[in-house]
Amino acid sequence: MLMLAAPSAPTEPASACTTSSQMMGLCGSTDGSSLTISGTQQQQPSIDPGTSSRQSNGGPGSPGGPSGPGTPSVPSDEAIDLAACMDDSGTTRCAPRPNRPAAPATTPSAQGTPTITISDLARFAPASVVAAAEPGNVGIAGMPTNFTVAATPQIQGGELFGLPLRVRFVPAAYDYTYGDGSSATLTTPGQTWEALGQAQFTPTPTSHVYREPGVYPARVDIRYSAQVNLGGGWIDIPGQLTTSGATQEIRILEARTALVAHTCDENPAGVGC
Repeated sequence: MLMLAAPSAPTEPASACTTSSQMMGLCGSTDGSSLTISGTQQQQPSIDPGTSSRQSNGGPGSPGGPSGPGTPSVPSDEAIDLAACMDDSGTTRCAPRPNRPAAPATTPSAQGTPTITISDLARFAPASVVAAAEPGNVGIAGMPTNFTVAATPQIQGGELFGLPLRVRFVPAAYDYTYGDGSSATLTTPGQTWEALGQAQFTPTPTSHVYREPGVYPARVDIRYSAQVNLGGGWIDIPGQLTTSGATQEIRILEARTALVAHTCDENPAGVGC
């Protein structure tokens, strides 16, 4: 009798994927259109640059160098990338990740200096001054009356727009109103006849001639240039700030001449003495 043995079922070939390969994410199968990777998701280890360098040079623990007992192998960059894109079930479909440019570094903008105009400094303006005419705010009609004003650079401190600052005012011009319908803008505060070394009732850069006797309300307005200091040095502010001066009455007398036989020292009761 001829005995025929039934053919045995085909034997499933042994899996070539080892445990270490699964851990590294190198196991997979394909149906011709996609690649399925299976394995165990591992957290990316922290790699010391010095150790990585020694391993790449064939040091201990590298594929090309001697490995001591119990020395773990270091996964490749490709394996780390595959492990990073696995889901919790250990299976995912991975595609090459495009290179993304690094986000540009941002620089915080520095706080800018506020814009300050000359009108913003009005509340820091110096006090008004009074013009003085010599001698003793009295003059003679038809002769020069010498005007002077005491105006000097001043520094004020305070706060503006919530910032502490200092303001420096420097006299730049003097606008005189003489009270007889005439005016003048000068660039000097004036000096006394004595300081100039001149005789009384002689012309000066700041003198004015009243033609008629009377009482005249004279004043001087001062224009100041300004600078501010917010802590980084003095900054010029465009324009000028004008402070209005107080009115000063100037008495102008009429001078008369007379021929006399004696001086006032000789005859104090004489005409004109």
